[in-house]
Amino acid sequence: MEARTLSSALRAAVERAWTPSARTALALAFVLSMALGTAAPALGASLTLENGPVVLGRVESVGVLFQVEEPPGEPRPLRLSVNVGSFGEVTRVEPGLYRAVYTPPKTLFPQVALVAAWRESGPEAPIEFMRLPLQGTTRIDAVAPPRSEVRVTVGEKEFGPVATNARGRASVPVDVPPDVPEAVIKIKERSGSVTTRRAAVSTPPYNRLTVALVPHAILANGVDWARVDVFYDAGAVAPDSVRVVPTEGEVTLLRAEPPRYSYRFVPPRGSVSREIGFQVTVAGDKAAQGSAKLALGLPPPAEIVVKPPDAPLIADGHASATVEVRVFDENRLGLPLQRIELMANGQRIEGLHYRADGVYQARFVAPAAYPEGGLVRFSATVFKPDGQGLTTGANYQVLPLPLPASLTGRVAPRPVLADGHSRAVLTLDVRDKAGVPLPGARLIALAAPGQGTVSPVLDLGEGRYRVDYVSPETVPPGAEALVRVVDSSNSFESVLPIPLREERRLLAGLRAGYTHSLAELSGPRAGLDLWIPFRLSTASFGLGLSATYGRATQTVPGAFAESRSQADFVPTALKLAFVPLVTSRFAGYLGAGAVATWARVRAEANGYDAVQVGLGAVGLVGGALDLGPGQLFAEASWAWAPVDDEDFHLDAGGLSFELGYRFGLF
Repeated sequence: MEARTLSSALRAAVERAWTPSARTALALAFVLSMALGTAAPALGASLTLENGPVVLGRVESVGVLFQVEEPPGEPRPLRLSVNVGSFGEVTRVEPGLYRAVYTPPKTLFPQVALVAAWRESGPEAPIEFMRLPLQGTTRIDAVAPPRSEVRVTVGEKEFGPVATNARGRASVPVDVPPDVPEAVIKIKERSGSVTTRRAAVSTPPYNRLTVALVPHAILANGVDWARVDVFYDAGAVAPDSVRVVPTEGEVTLLRAEPPRYSYRFVPPRGSVSREIGFQVTVAGDKAAQGSAKLALGLPPPAEIVVKPPDAPLIADGHASATVEVRVFDENRLGLPLQRIELMANGQRIEGLHYRADGVYQARFVAPAAYPEGGLVRFSATVFKPDGQGLTTGANYQVLPLPLPASLTGRVAPRPVLADGHSRAVLTLDVRDKAGVPLPGARLIALAAPGQGTVSPVLDLGEGRYRVDYVSPETVPPGAEALVRVVDSSNSFESVLPIPLREERRLLAGLRAGYTHSLAELSGPRAGLDLWIPFRLSTASFGLGLSATYGRATQTVPGAFAESRSQADFVPTALKLAFVPLVTSRFAGYLGAGAVATWARVRAEANGYDAVQVGLGAVGLVGGALDLGPGQLFAEASWAWAPVDDEDFHLDAGGLSFELGYRFGLF
């Protein structure tokens, strides 16, 4: 049985060499080649065919969409180069999306088009290389018994079936992707038996090298330089195997990161040549060839654009922003070293400096007086070598000085602890006479003497402003600090009160109340109380310790005499409370803690006397009101406080309501 492919016949040696490891490696290479055919490896660029795949000899041209990163500002033209075939004019479809028509080469064997894409912004401009697979067409011949069914698999695609003729021959048309080394032939005979054969696919050598050069034109001043990037896709080679030969001068290797090789070229100072040509070859690969051209001297300017500042300035004679002038040649590539005159409402703007990519920048200071209609007219002229100039203009709107008419403020947190270092934020809402939020107001915040300190007013945008406030060490009369907010022209003033709170570090006092345990131990309680308030960031907390005393008696009638027993108990609770509600005099809190209860039980009849300690838990809610040298507090709690002994059990917990007064110790 025989079969042939593009230029070679099936050999038995191919089948013997086709080991499982070789099949796996070549399958991975094919998948990687196809994936790289539609995506750039490094910077996020990709290409997509409008109608694919490209089959040589069948597709005359195809639209290609390029998705590339596009920096903000005026878009630069996208430039392309390719090793085989050619691209037509590149057009911008939308931001970051470009389209060009690709014309494949006349050759019909499978190959890979290596596409370079870049924008010119100097010799360090990123250049991205992408792979575009081009499929070839051929016919696979097979010999088998008459009326056999022949199928051929190339890569991941199957072709056929084709039935053999009466002489036992069949020819199957197939499309062959690049870098696929073999075709698999499956023959199914009329008897149902299946035979698999493999046919080697050989591809003639073709150019696997493409070249990109940036920028396209420089001066022969001994300083300006261009970068030549070579992309060689036939395997990594030593840098000295890649030869980049300019028609004048020499190149220097910048870096070799196969398959990319980058070179630096500085034209000889004072060269009279109008352009430098570059020929690129690879030792040992006659098919690898590339070329590029570098223009010496700058082309004349063909377009000038003025870009005013992005945001409007206030006409106060101080506010400033950057204005840009961009100069392009006929290919809309940026031009350096241009003589430019920039005006604003007839006044010359000095200090125009070149940045890169044909962009020149200057600092524009807003006029001190509000111009008619708030309009500033920018005018820019670039002068050609013959003395003639290209002029363009742009309008720019400035704003009048913003004057506030009303102000409302919000303080957080409130009240502010008067300890000399606690902080609060004043958020201001400023509006003009029409009630519209007023951005850009020139505001100054002032704290009354001894009532804290304030930061400069920060403009948050959309009529919102922020002031940072630090509390005084003591609470002034009235329990409030006053912050004045005025504008820079002294035509507006507003006073904001900031509630303050004097927080004591340690309080101790007495508490009393009633506890209902739903059992025999219900009754009054009295005891001691300790309270330590503290803060974590802007949240308030309290740590409390309380101990109360209670007594209960029980009389049990007997046959001859009554039996009377007595219990004394002291529940001691350690509590942690969160204080979500704080005003200048009142604080509301809720919390939980642990309870340790000491209990003593005595019985008169038999002289029983026992002492035991039990552990439990408590949950509470309460409030405290500053009054005099301390605070009056009320608290409701539910406690579980069991005490167990061999001969008795009691629960000193339950639902409690207690009042008390804590004295501020310091």
